[in-house]
Amino acid sequence: MPALAKIQLLKEQMPKEYQSISHFVEHALESIDTLVEEHRKYTAAQALYGDKIVGSEERLYRETVLDVREQLLLTLEKTVEDLLHKGDKHWNKHFKDGVE
Repeated sequence: MPALAKIQLLKEQMPKEYQSISHFVEHALESIDTLVEEHRKYTAAQALYGDKIVGSEERLYRETVLDVREQLLLTLEKTVEDLLHKGDKHWNKHFKDGVE
């Protein structure tokens, strides 16, 4: 499922007063996408000027970016679960300090 569709699905599950959290995640993912695009352009410019691009470093960069994106979505999922189970004494919270 694409990230924005997943965020929208999670947003619909959240109580109205907490839906701004999903906006933060959307904005963070957009910022990451912008950073990746700037990196791509910079790397392309380096290659045009004859600098050698190290493939293993580029792969590590891309894997790290994907991991960060995945963790943002996972944290949003956990936050929504904690919000939906608020007041449930049998629920094991993901975030011991709460979600408020």
